[in-house]
Amino acid sequence: MKIAQLISLVWIGLFAVGVVGSGGVASAAPPVTKTVPWVATNPLIPHDTWSGKEITLKGTAAVEGAAIQYTWDFGDGSPVATGTVTNRYAIEASHIYMGSPGDIFTARLTVEDTGTGETASAVYFVQIQSQTLDVEVNVAIDEGLWYLHKTQRRFDSGGVAMGDWLQSQSCGTRCASSTWYAMTAANINAFEVNGHVESGLASNPYTETVARSMRRLFELLITEAISSRTYPAPTGTVDPDSNGNGYGVRVSQSNYPYQGGMFIDAIIASGTPSAVTTTGQVPSGANPGIAGRTYEEVVQDMVDSYAYGQYNANSAARGGWRYGWNSGPDNSACQWAAVGIIPAEREWGLTVPAWVKTENLDHWLAYTQDASGRFGYTSAGYFPWGTYALTPSGMVQLTMDGVGRGDARWDNAENFMRNNFCNGGGAGNAVRDYYYGLFSFTKSMLLHDANGDGVSEPIDDLECRGASACGLSPIDWYAAQASLGDQCNGVARTLVNDQSAQGYWYGHNYDSRQYPLETAWSIIMLNRTVFSSGLPVAVAEGVPNPGVVGQIIALDGSDSFHQDPGNSIVSWEWDLDDDGVFDVSGPVVTTSFGALGDFPVTLRVTDETGDTDATTVIVRITTPPIAPTADADGPYVFCPQAQPWFLDGTGSVNPDEGLAEPGQPGDTIQAYAWELDGLGNDFDEASGPQPDVTAFFTALGVGDYLIQLRVTDTTGTSYPSSGFGDLSDTDASQVSVKAASDPACACLDDLGATPEGAGIRLDWTDTGAVEYHLYRGTTSGGPYVFIASIAATTYLDNDVVAGTTYYYVVREAGLNGDELCQSNEAHATAQTGPAAVTCDVDGDGDVDRVDLSLISRSRNQPATGPDDPRDANGDGIITPADVKACIPQCTLPGCAIQ
Repeated sequence: MKIAQLISLVWIGLFAVGVVGSGGVASAAPPVTKTVPWVATNPLIPHDTWSGKEITLKGTAAVEGAAIQYTWDFGDGSPVATGTVTNRYAIEASHIYMGSPGDIFTARLTVEDTGTGETASAVYFVQIQSQTLDVEVNVAIDEGLWYLHKTQRRFDSGGVAMGDWLQSQSCGTRCASSTWYAMTAANINAFEVNGHVESGLASNPYTETVARSMRRLFELLITEAISSRTYPAPTGTVDPDSNGNGYGVRVSQSNYPYQGGMFIDAIIASGTPSAVTTTGQVPSGANPGIAGRTYEEVVQDMVDSYAYGQYNANSAARGGWRYGWNSGPDNSACQWAAVGIIPAEREWGLTVPAWVKTENLDHWLAYTQDASGRFGYTSAGYFPWGTYALTPSGMVQLTMDGVGRGDARWDNAENFMRNNFCNGGGAGNAVRDYYYGLFSFTKSMLLHDANGDGVSEPIDDLECRGASACGLSPIDWYAAQASLGDQCNGVARTLVNDQSAQGYWYGHNYDSRQYPLETAWSIIMLNRTVFSSGLPVAVAEGVPNPGVVGQIIALDGSDSFHQDPGNSIVSWEWDLDDDGVFDVSGPVVTTSFGALGDFPVTLRVTDETGDTDATTVIVRITTPPIAPTADADGPYVFCPQAQPWFLDGTGSVNPDEGLAEPGQPGDTIQAYAWELDGLGNDFDEASGPQPDVTAFFTALGVGDYLIQLRVTDTTGTSYPSSGFGDLSDTDASQVSVKAASDPACACLDDLGATPEGAGIRLDWTDTGAVEYHLYRGTTSGGPYVFIASIAATTYLDNDVVAGTTYYYVVREAGLNGDELCQSNEAHATAQTGPAAVTCDVDGDGDVDRVDLSLISRSRNQPATGPDDPRDANGDGIITPADVKACIPQCTLPGCAIQ
C-alpha cells in the first residue's frame, strides 16, 4: 500500500541507548543522539515543508561541552552545518529545502566526542509538500513544540528529573514561560494532544520533556478537606465528595479556579488514567495526598473540589466560579471549570454531580446572558474585558451542561459570534485577536453537545442561529481563508499568520499576563483538540493519479494513522462527488470519473472514541501523455523464518499504458528503481518490479528502514512531440526487519495445500486476524502474486494449470489492510483429471453431466456479477449452499459438494 504521507523509514536502530542526565558537561557518557519525530507514534513519518520554506531540524544528545561536536547533514547535497554542542537539549539547524512535492530528504545528526572519538547518529526525515493550509499548520505545530521544548527549565529535585516553564516572562527567550503554575500544565497539554506523552518512545526527545513536566505538575497540586454544601431550594444540601474520601485537590497557588481546568486537561491528555504519581504531596493519615495515587483518582478529587467551590449563595448569580472557592463568579474563571469537568466526565467517566450543571445552567448562565446572546463578566451586559472571551466562556459552560444547537441559549450565542467573527481591531473588538477568547470559542465548537448525552458533536461551520439571525452565510471557523473567497480567515490561517519566526505566539490578548500561554493554546487549537492524547489523521491517495476518463481509480486511505498508540482507526468514509455526503466506506475503494478535470474526493476517518479527521485528495483526469503512479506496496514485515524477502512494485500503474502518438511504440513502464539506504537518493540499491532484497536487509539487521520506488515510463519515445521526455513518479514505504523471536513474527504456521478436483485447496488455523491475504508463486520462496483477501480459513484456488506446482503463503492483515506477518510456505501440484462427472442430478433417471468447476469454484468465492447463475441467493458470494440450490439432486458419489 502506498504511503501517501511518504513514510521515510531509515534505520531507527541508529538510535543508541544511553542515560541522559540533568547537569552540565557529561563527556564521559556516550554521545547518544536523538532527533524529534513529526508523528510520535511513528518516527518514520517525515516532517512537512514546502519548497523554499525555512524550517528547523531538531535534535538532542546525551552530552555537551567543548569537546562535543555536532554535524547536521541535510541530505540534499548542500554544505553541512557543524558546531559545538553547548545545549544538548537543543541541537538545531535551519535549512531551506528545494524540490517538488513528494521529494523526501533524509537528514542526519551526528554527535562526536572528539576526546574519545565516539560518535552517534540519528536520522531526520523531511518531505516537500504542496503549500496548503494543512501543511502550513503542520509546520507551525512542529516549530511551536520545538520552541516549548527548548525553553523548558530542567532541574533535579531529590534526584528526580523535573521540568517546568515557571520563569518570569521576557519575550525573545521565554515567551512561553510564566510564574503561573498553569503555564506548565498548558505546555504539557500542547505536547500531549500531538501524541507526545510521557509513556512515549525513548527515542523521542519530547518523551523526556513531557515526563519531566508531568512529575513537576503533581508537585503543584495540594489536597484540601471538603464537606457538604447547601444551596437554595430545590437543590438543598449536597455532597461534593464523589469518592467519599473527604478531600479534594486544587492548584497550590492563588487564582486556582482559573488554573485547575488546564491541569485536568493535561492529566487527562496523558491517556493513562491508571498511571500512578511518583511526586507530589505525600499521604498523611486520612489525607490521601498526591503521590502514589492514580491519575484518575487525582482528577476525581479535582472535580470534587470544583463542585465544592461552586458559588452557592442565595443569589441569582450562584452556580459559577471565580478567584477562590465559593466566591461571586465571573465568566472568565468559569470556563476553566467547564473545560476540566467536560473531559473528566466524557473521557474518563468520572463522577460530576448533576446539581453542578443544573446550578450553572439555571442560575449563573441565565443571570449573565442577555437577549442578544452575549454573556457578561459578572452579570449580563457588563463587559469590562470585551465580549469576545466572555461569550465563548458561556458557550463552553453550555457545552458542559449539555446545551447545544436548537436551544435558544446556544443559538443566540452562536448567532452573536457569527455576526462578529470577522471583526478586526484588536482584542477588545475581535475574537481572532483575543486568544484567551479564541481558545474558549474553539473549545465550545469542538466539544459541542446538542442533546446532553455527553458525546461531542463538533461544529464545523459557525452559522447564524435563532430569531435574531444575522443573515451571514455559514463560515468554516477553523479552515476559512480570505484568499480563497471566504469572508475572513478562520482560526488556522489566523494562527499560522501570527506565529513568530522563532516558533512562538505572543501579544494577542487583552491582558499581557495571558501572553505566555498563547503558544500552548495556539498549538492545541491548530490540532483541533483540547485534551485527547492524540487524534486520528486521515491520509488519502488515488492510484493512478492522474488518470484518464473512465479509468478505475483506487482510493486508498489505509495509510491513515493515529497519534495515540492506545487508539486506532475503525472507520474510513469517502465522499466521492464533493457533495458533503459520504458515499462509500472502507480503507480502499474504487471509482471513476467520466470527464476531464480535477475532482476532489474527501476521506473521513474515525477512531474508537468517535474522534474524526478528514482530508481531501484531488484526482486529476487528463489526456496523455501522463506520468505513471508508483506503488511501493508495504509496509513490509520481514522475519528470518520467512525468507527470502521481496519488495513488490507491481501495483504501480501507467494510466496511458499502450497509448502513443501515431507510429510510435505504446507507452509503458520501462524501469523500476529502488532506494533502500537513504544515502544520496540515487535509487541504485535494487531494480525490477519484485527485487529480492534478502541479502541487503539481512546485512543491515533488525530495524526500520526507508525504501522508495521510482518508476519511469517511455513518454520520450511514445510521445516525442510532447517534449516531456520519459516521466517518473516515486513512492515510499517501510521495511521492518524483525528478530525471529519478535511477536510480530508469530504468524500462522500450519498452512497446507492439497489438490482438490481441478484446483488446489488451502487450509490453516484461524489466528484471529481481521483478514488473510493469499499469495501464490511458481518458485519456492517467491516472489508471490496476490490472489485473494478473505476472512475464512480455507480457500480453493482454481486458477491453476494442471501439472504445475504452486507455492503459497498467507499474510495476516489488520483492519486497514496492512499485512502483519507471513506464514509458512505450502505447495501442491494441480492435478489432471476429468472436467466433469456424471450422475442423475435431477432425479429423472437420466445421467447428467456436472461441470466440476461449478462445484470447486463454490467455496466462498465472489460472484462475477449480479446475474452469476452460481449465486443462488444473490448475496454476491458463491457458497456450496448456492451450488446445491442450483443442483438440488446432486447427492450421488462423484458429485458431492465439499
